[in-house]
Amino acid sequence: MTAITTSELIYLLPILILGLAIIVLLFLLLLLRINTKFAALFTVVSLAIALSTSTFVGYQIIVNTDKQHDTIIAPLSVQTQSADVLSTELELYPPDPTPVAPSLAIKQANLVQAEEHLAVYWQASYVTALFTSDGYGALYTSLVLILSIIVSTLALNWFKNDEETHHGLFYLMILFSALGATILIYASHLMSLFIGIELLSIPIVGLIGYQYQRKYALEAAIKYMVLSVISTTFLLLGIAFYYAATGELTFIGLSFQLSTLSAPSTLLLLGVCLMLVGIGFKLALFPFQLWLPDVYQGAPTCIALWLTTVSKVAVFCAVARLFLLAPIVNNETIRMIMVIMAFCSIIWGSVFALKQQNIKRLLAYSSITHFGYLLIALISVQYQVLALETIGVYLIGYVLANICVLSVISLESRSTEKEEQALDLSGLFWRKPIIALAMGTGLLSLAGVPLTVGFIGQFSLILLGVTAELWWLIGAIIIGSALGLYFYLRLVISLYMKPTHIKVKPSITLFTPKRIDINEFFIVVSALLILLCGIYPKWLFNLVSVAQYLSPN
Repeated sequence: MTAITTSELIYLLPILILGLAIIVLLFLLLLLRINTKFAALFTVVSLAIALSTSTFVGYQIIVNTDKQHDTIIAPLSVQTQSADVLSTELELYPPDPTPVAPSLAIKQANLVQAEEHLAVYWQASYVTALFTSDGYGALYTSLVLILSIIVSTLALNWFKNDEETHHGLFYLMILFSALGATILIYASHLMSLFIGIELLSIPIVGLIGYQYQRKYALEAAIKYMVLSVISTTFLLLGIAFYYAATGELTFIGLSFQLSTLSAPSTLLLLGVCLMLVGIGFKLALFPFQLWLPDVYQGAPTCIALWLTTVSKVAVFCAVARLFLLAPIVNNETIRMIMVIMAFCSIIWGSVFALKQQNIKRLLAYSSITHFGYLLIALISVQYQVLALETIGVYLIGYVLANICVLSVISLESRSTEKEEQALDLSGLFWRKPIIALAMGTGLLSLAGVPLTVGFIGQFSLILLGVTAELWWLIGAIIIGSALGLYFYLRLVISLYMKPTHIKVKPSITLFTPKRIDINEFFIVVSALLILLCGIYPKWLFNLVSVAQYLSPN
C-alpha cells in the first residue's frame, strides 16, 4: 500500500477541507441544533475556502508547468551561440582569480536548491494511484465549487418562507455531493471514479425529494434513485469486465494496455459498452434520458441547477480524462455506438423540447441536446488539444447560461408552492428588467446566438467535427441549433411581452435603491461573462488551454 506524504496532501486540500467541513457541520447539527442561516453560512464559507485552495494549487501548477515548458523548448542553437559568446568573453576577459567568499557561495547554492525544490513541489503529479493533481482538475474543481456556492445561496432564498423549520440537513447533503464531484474530477483510477460518482449521486436522491410534500417530488426522487442504482450496476459490471480483460484499473495502466493490444477482446468491448451504459444514465444521453424531465420537474429549482451543472460537469470531466488517456474510441464499434448516441441525443432533445410548456422540462430536454453536442468532443478526442479546448469552452458557456436561467426561475418561485406549473415569467422585464435581461442573455447563449459564449462553443464543436470528419453529427448540430433557436426565442419573447392583466408604469427604473441580493449579483455577473466571452473569447481559450491534464511520459 502506498502512503500519502505530507507534500502530497497539499494537492488534495479541497477534498480534505470538504471532508472536514462535513464532519464539523454534522457535529453542529447534532449537538448545537444550528438554524438554517448558520448552516448555509458555514457551507458557503467552507466551499469558499476549498475554492481558494483549489485556485491557489492550480495557479501554482500552471505557472510552474509553463516555466518548465519554456525551459525545455529553448532552442539548441541559442544555447550553442551563448556558449560561443561565453568562451570568447572568457578569452578576452579572464575571470578574477580572487576566490568567492564561502558564505556567499553557500547562500547562492541554497537559493538555487530552494528554487528547484519549489518548482518540483508544484508540479502536476499523481497522488497515489487514485488521484491526479493538475491544471485540468483545478479548473473544473474551481468551477464546481463556484456552482456549489451559488446553489447554497439560492437554497437559502428558496427556504425564505419556511424559516421555522431547520434545513441544515439540506446543506450537509450539498457538501457530501460537492465532495463526490471533487473526487470525481481528481480521479485517475476506476475505483476513485466509482466512489466519486456514488458520493455525488446518493445525496442527490435526498436533495430531489427533500420537500416531499410538493407534487412530483417523491416521484422524481424514486425515479432517480432506482435508475441511479441500475446505472451503478452496469458501471460496476463494466469495470469488472474491463479489469478482467486488461488487468488494470488506473487510467494510465489502461492507456498502456489498450495501446499494446493488437485486437480488442470481446470481454473488453463488452466492458466498455457496459460502462457507457452507466455513464449514459448519469449524463442522460440517448437512450437513457427518459428520467430527466420528470426529475427536473419534481426537484426544487436550485437542485435542478445542481443536476444540470455540478452533477453532469463532474461526470463528464472524469470521463473526458479517461478518454484522453485511454484510446477507447479508436475501436470502430465503440466509436459507432457513441456517434449514434450523440446523434439521437441531439435530435431527441431538440424535437421534444418544442412542445414543452413547463420551462423546467424544456431545460431538461435542452440538457440532453447539449450533452449530445459535447459527446462529439469525446468522439474526436484523438485531436487532443482542440478537443480539450472545445470541452472547456463549451462547458463554461453552458454553466454560465444555466446559472442565468435557472437562478431566475428559482428566485421567482418559492418552496411553499405545491407545483411550479403556475410560474409565469411572461412580462418579467417590466417587473425586474435587469434580471430579465440576464435571463434573456442566458437563453440566447443556449441557443448559440452570435456575440455570446454559446456561439463560440458551438462554432468550436463544428470545427472539431469538421476536423474529425463527423459529417452526420455536424448536420445534427445544425438541426438542433435551428430547432433550439425557436423554443429559446419563444421564452425570450415572453420575458419582454407587456402583461395585460396588471397595470404597468410607463417608465422602467433599472436601478432601485434597495439592497442588491447576492443571487442577483451572481446572475448579472454570469450574463456579463457570457457577453464578454462571446465578444472577446481569447482569454477563455487561454484559460482552458493552460489547464492541461497530466499525460503519461
